[in-house]
Formats: sequence, C-alpha cells, structure tokens
Amino acid sequence: GWMRVDELMRYSRAFYPAWDDGYAEELRQAFALDPAAKIRNLSRGQRARAGLLIALAHRPELLVLDEPSSGLDPIVRRDILGAVIRTIAHEGRTVLFSSHLLEEVEQVADHVTMIHQGKIVLSAPLDDIRESNRVGARVPSLDEIFVAHVGRDAAPAPEA
Repeated sequence: GWMRVDELMRYSRAFYPAWDDGYAEELRQAFALDPAAKIRNLSRGQRARAGLLIALAHRPELLVLDEPSSGLDPIVRRDILGAVIRTIAHEGRTVLFSSHLLEEVEQVADHVTMIHQGKIVLSAPLDDIRESNRVGARVPSLDEIFVAHVGRDAAPAPEA
C-alpha cells in the first residue's frame, strides 16, 4: 500500500526478464494510472488495472485471468479488458479467462468451456456452441445455453 504506481512497475520488472518498459508505460497510460499515485489510495478498479498492467508488461505466452473484471466499471471492463484480450490473442498468445459474466465471455472468447459443480458440461468453439443451440434464426445467449445444459437450479440469482 505504501508503494506508488511507478515504484510498483520498477519493483515488478525485477521478477520478469522479458519485462517491456515501453509496453508497461503504454499500458499505464491506457489504464489512466497516475505514476505518482500511492497504491493504497487507488480505487478498486484502479488496483485491478495496476494488477493487469503487471500481469501484461512481460508479455506472457499464457495469461490466466480469474474473474479479471471484478471491481471494474462496465466501461473499463468492455473497453480495456476487451482490447487487452484481443491484443494478446492477435499476438498469438493464449488467454485463459474465467468469469461468471457470460455476456462478457461472449465478447472476447473464441473457445468456451462451461463448468458446473466441478464438471465440464460443454466445451467447444464459441461459434459452434452458438450454431448448435440456434433456434431458427435466433441464437440464444451463453446464459441461456448454460441454463439449458444444467437446468434451472443453476441460474444465477438476479442482482439487486
């Protein structure tokens, strides 16, 4: 919490031989993070963006994102996270992305694996899942497809 954003970047660089200073700075600017801001004073969303910056700046071959949009506002989630994932995929790297927000998954995934109670209930390219669950001209959402595969008891409770 005592560290500033720029200090976190310098500190993290030591752990990653492939750290890319230029890319880290691009990400810092894209994520609108003030280099002089203390980590403890950042909002939850800003902390999530700082963590994403550290995870991305060394250009990993495999990036594992577990509920990465938790704490991000919808605009940041859509714009930044989507752009980051598409950029990584375009560079030929792999992103393993877990989320309970299936609408978010639909925007960025090319392959989807659905898990219910620890078991894989569906795993296929997103386009194949959509096509095989099509009803006439209507393509159901991943939420609808998930509920169809596991039953109504799995439907998430509506958020208040």
